[in-house]
Formats: sequence, C-alpha cells, structure tokens
Amino acid sequence: MEQVILWGRPLDHYRAILPIGGRPKNFYFESIPIPPEFSEMSDNWDDKATLKDEFQKYGIPVPGYCELSPFSLLRFNDAGKIEDIFSKLQKPLIVKPRVGSHGRHTVTNISTLPQLREGINTGRQICSYLVIEEHLVGSVCRATLVGGRLAGFYTGYAPTLIGDGKKTIRELIKEKDKERPSRVEPIRISKELHDHIFRSSFVMDDILPAQASLTLTHRNGRLFGGRTEEMIDSLHPSFVPILEKAAKVTGLPVVGFDCIIPNPKSDQASQKWGIIECNSLPFIDLHYYALEGKPRNIAGMIWDLWN
Repeated sequence: MEQVILWGRPLDHYRAILPIGGRPKNFYFESIPIPPEFSEMSDNWDDKATLKDEFQKYGIPVPGYCELSPFSLLRFNDAGKIEDIFSKLQKPLIVKPRVGSHGRHTVTNISTLPQLREGINTGRQICSYLVIEEHLVGSVCRATLVGGRLAGFYTGYAPTLIGDGKKTIRELIKEKDKERPSRVEPIRISKELHDHIFRSSFVMDDILPAQASLTLTHRNGRLFGGRTEEMIDSLHPSFVPILEKAAKVTGLPVVGFDCIIPNPKSDQASQKWGIIECNSLPFIDLHYYALEGKPRNIAGMIWDLWN
C-alpha cells in the first residue's frame, strides 16, 4: 500500500498492489478501496434532494424538505414566495447546500423569516442549489454499511453547556475547555458560534439559567469540542432493517448515512427520526477512533469485499 505525497503533503490518493488472477496488479483509489465492479454510482446519492426524493418512495424516514434551484432563488425577491416555503415546513428549519459542504454554510435552528433569508444567503456562498428541511431533534448519528450490512453505528455529540444560573456562556465555555480530553479540540469562538447561540435567544455574556441546556454549534464530534461514541452493540434492532434497506436502494457497497435520532436505544417506531444525508466515501475512522465504545474495524470489512 502506498500513499501519494505531493511536495511533502500527504493526499487522499493511494495505490495498492493486489493479487488478481494470481498475478500482482496495481489498483489506484481515492479514500476507500472500492472494488472496480462496485465503483459505478447510478445516481448522485450525495445530493441531499435526490436522496430524500428516492427514500420517500420506499418509506424510509427523512425530514420534510424543499429544494431550491437558482431559478427559484431569483424569485425570492418576492416576499410571498419565501413566506410560502416558510409556512409549509415545521419549524425550526435548516438551510444547507444540496451537495457536500461538511457542515460549511449550513444554518440551523431557523425559526423566523429573517433567519431563513439569511440562511439562504449563507448557503448560496458555496452552492446555488440548496435544501431547506425540518430541523429534527436528537443526536447526529452515522450508520456505516459495508456490503449491504450494518458495520458500525456512531453517535457524535455537539459541545453542550448546562447552566448553573451564575456563570455566563463565555465563562462556561472556558470551564468546559479546561475539562476536555486531550483528543478533543477546544471550542472555537467564532461568528458561527455567536450566530448559532443567537438563534437560541442567547449572546455570549448572558448568564445561562440553571439546568438550561445550550448547544454551541450544529457540528458534532471531537473536532468541534464535542464527544463521540461507537454504539452499534446498543442500537435498537428495529433500526437495522431500515438502514440496510436504505443501502440496498442506493446500491453502494460502502455507504455512510447521517441520521438524527432522539434515542438510538429505543424502538424506531416510537420516535421521530430521519436520514438526512448520504456519504458515498464515508470517514470510516469515526468508528475506530471514537472516544467511547468498542472500536469497529470498518477498514478490514471493506478489504473483505475483495475476497
């Protein structure tokens, strides 16, 4: 196995030497070594609107949503159009680019028309095609499937403050950073953070009421000051057939579904949850390097596809 290094910088491109037909053969891949016979994708499943359109046909849970094309955005000078979209969906809302972004230019917890307009302007900075969807409540989870079978189930938690009725949000952030494990990145105080807590009706120097819970970002996991847990062994079994059905719909040999679930340990039928995104090249290290839970060797399962 070799990795491409360009001017001392490692890239996400690799070469593997594999015994195919009894003879060694070079195989080049990006990120994940998908066998060539599985490498074709019939649809762009990373497109959030395409994914939700198709999953709805098969009864797979997704949040309510509306897609926005550049043509429809031109008509948003008409306040009535944006009000129509705002009235159709259950609040709060999320605005995000239709493809990619890794959380960039995504605006969450939108509950007013001005916030929706601002979210649209933010999303357009990276993509002219947007999705507005209902903001489901719960943990952000990643279900990774290999060969159509659930291989790992990871939950990422956003950094969250619990108020004591005495300290400001700024002071609570400083306290939280002092207690973080070494593998967790410090909470970055940025415009995004200020905007996020403002949509929850707070500013940095407000005293957080006792027992009040406040998330600091829509991003989750250790890279953003949160925590991570691999929990496939405690996932309620009712989720498994639905997630495996979703993988079958996409036809992808390796796929990661981002889901929002209030309680992954409870029956899926007892709660409102949904798949919000698909990743055709998922970050499999999430399952191996989670802060809590038993590591899952997804890499080994992927190499088993070659046998």
